[in-house]
Amino acid sequence: MLSSYATEFVTELFLDDNVSTMNRLIVATANVVNENFDNVSCINDAFLKEYNQILPSVSGPYAKNIFVTRESRSFYEKIVKNYSEDEYIEKFKMSKATVQALITFLKEYVRPSSSVVALDKKVHVFLWLLVSDYSFKETGEKFGLHKSTVSYIFYEIVNLLSEHRYQFINWPPLEEQNVTRIKVNSRYGFPNCVGFIDACKLRVGSKRKTKDKPDFILLQAVCDETLMFIDIHVGEIGNTRKGKVFKESPLAHELKNFIDLDNHILGDYEYKLRTNLLTPFTSDELLTSEEMKFNEIHWKAHSYINQAFEILRGRFKKLNHIDISKPEAINTLIHAACVLHNFILLHEGSPVKEEAIFNDDAVTIDTNVVTTATEKRQFLCNYINFIHNS
Repeated sequence: MLSSYATEFVTELFLDDNVSTMNRLIVATANVVNENFDNVSCINDAFLKEYNQILPSVSGPYAKNIFVTRESRSFYEKIVKNYSEDEYIEKFKMSKATVQALITFLKEYVRPSSSVVALDKKVHVFLWLLVSDYSFKETGEKFGLHKSTVSYIFYEIVNLLSEHRYQFINWPPLEEQNVTRIKVNSRYGFPNCVGFIDACKLRVGSKRKTKDKPDFILLQAVCDETLMFIDIHVGEIGNTRKGKVFKESPLAHELKNFIDLDNHILGDYEYKLRTNLLTPFTSDELLTSEEMKFNEIHWKAHSYINQAFEILRGRFKKLNHIDISKPEAINTLIHAACVLHNFILLHEGSPVKEEAIFNDDAVTIDTNVVTTATEKRQFLCNYINFIHNS
């Protein structure tokens, strides 16, 4: 009769669409054989106790394998559950309370019959994979699970987080935009700014096919002054031009509905200048001192989004090389990581230091005078230099 572990293994194995029928049969058979060795090990213990002898067939290489399996099965229950707060932050890149909050959130959406593995263990397995370079096999050996089970758990949690991304990633209402505008203007002296846009390049594709030319994908994101993502879009594999990815994103068409003429988000020179997306001055000729001052303050304020990307990639090492071939699965994983980024900020606060508000002035732009993006940028350039020199 199969143990609970074997039952779990076979159940998960046959639920995994990525495993061929032949592989299912082979590995399931191997698991039953391993169960038989486990049973023989019990007999061996009895022989040792009664006759001070062991069975020769169990004293070979299988005895070690059985021991390792038992140890790995207790890794979560006996070690991970007893991690200190510092160990949680080191191993999972978030506090124990945040992990528990994530479990509580997912409990509402996970299917009760989706697995015999407890949800709390699933979440820890998922996080272990996301924040490290561990493979499914290595993680399975760590947590006493077959790699097929680990794969199933990983994609189950990834899909759940991605499906509920609009609960955590959405464009802020006017009241919150106003808070961003005030804080950015007070800190850097750039008025009417409500967000920051950029894109980071992520490597995708199999790690095993080293001879293949690496593929990359762009994650486009907009964040606020707390480094929370308020909009994300994943481009197509191989498209590494920011302007093209933006043009193909929903935001390119919706931005005018999110932001009025007075306000704007900041992007670098790779984006096309728009009335609600301001970019630095660029020229083949020397820039004026006023334009250089505008660019300097623009660069400082725009750095929020670079900080957000650094935290995202530093925390979730799986994003540094996404070892997945299916584009839809890649997108889902990136969405899930961005959701978790915001989830952590909501529960642990922003790493950006709060500063006293010294300037909460907004700039009203006369639409009768300023009608184009170029005119708006020049108007703000003049305003920034006037404030700086006064």
